[in-house]
Amino acid sequence: MTEDVYRRLAAHLDEMPIGAPMSEELLEILRLLFTPEEAELACKLPFTNTGLEDLASQLGGDPETLRGMLDAMAAKGTVFRSAKQGVTRYRLLPTLVGFSETPFWPGRENETVRKLAPLWIKYLYRGGWGKEIADRKVPLVRVVPVEEEVSSPSGILPYETVKDLVKKVDYHAVAYCPCRQMKAYVGEGCEHERENCFHFGSMGRYIVEHGMGRELTLEETLKKLQEAHEEGLVFTADNYQGKISTLCCCCGCCCVFLQSRKTLGYANAIAPSNYVARVDEEACTGCGTCEERCPVGAISLDGGETAAVDAAACLGCGVCVPTCSGQALSLRRRDKATGIPRLEEFLAAQLEN
Repeated sequence: MTEDVYRRLAAHLDEMPIGAPMSEELLEILRLLFTPEEAELACKLPFTNTGLEDLASQLGGDPETLRGMLDAMAAKGTVFRSAKQGVTRYRLLPTLVGFSETPFWPGRENETVRKLAPLWIKYLYRGGWGKEIADRKVPLVRVVPVEEEVSSPSGILPYETVKDLVKKVDYHAVAYCPCRQMKAYVGEGCEHERENCFHFGSMGRYIVEHGMGRELTLEETLKKLQEAHEEGLVFTADNYQGKISTLCCCCGCCCVFLQSRKTLGYANAIAPSNYVARVDEEACTGCGTCEERCPVGAISLDGGETAAVDAAACLGCGVCVPTCSGQALSLRRRDKATGIPRLEEFLAAQLEN
């Protein structure tokens, strides 16, 4: 009966817009994160924020007993807790943004994360999770460029640059990158900075409240973003218009979305920006730095003395621009720009996927 509850929980989680395909890796992950009693409760929890009194009415039992279990699960990172107008609300967290990340956000190594890391990596490549998060009609995330790298003949910068997005949110928090943490725990880590997984608004507050990250000022956030850009990390955010809740600083070697694109072959794993790298051939010195920094292999010398860009593969991230020795690279607006979905369109597309 204990094993049955984890299979029922997996089936319940798979009903979410970002689901959880059944696999042995997933079941082992659930065993590590949920006690049998917590799993039984999780099978009954909604995916939308719901007040304690309403939950107690729906599920039966004593509200204070239920509160104790839910608060314990929120601290573990399997339940999301927030407050609105004095009412505490709860919902079951999905795989993403959710319990695939919560154990890794604090950046503390322990037995649980050492066990979870290889399971999530196997689940990505062999258990169907890579297909779940990356093979979507409308990508879950999109690339966001830095305004300094964008060439605008009119002198007017687009609002969809990373600094503009960060300035619009009301709460800033930073945690450790789960993707780089996972790879490090299986001996495949890279040298990039790890404390640059940014979350805003209610998710940011949840992370700080439960010791999974720390609050930042706007100035501190912008400074860390500049450092990440200089390192050659790609900025990715929620793929819908308006305020963002998450901003990742991704590397080609660890990021689950970039890996799903490069290794699993899901071209729609991540939406490129509406910009593409362009080379001033006369200014190019052929140093090859851009080829080394590109996270998806979209730019190369190809045996010649001048860099060339594969526009179809280019993410439009601008990683190649700041270290170009001849200042030959810039981001230019694509000939065919793609609109960013409205939130309603994004949600409808994920439900239909």
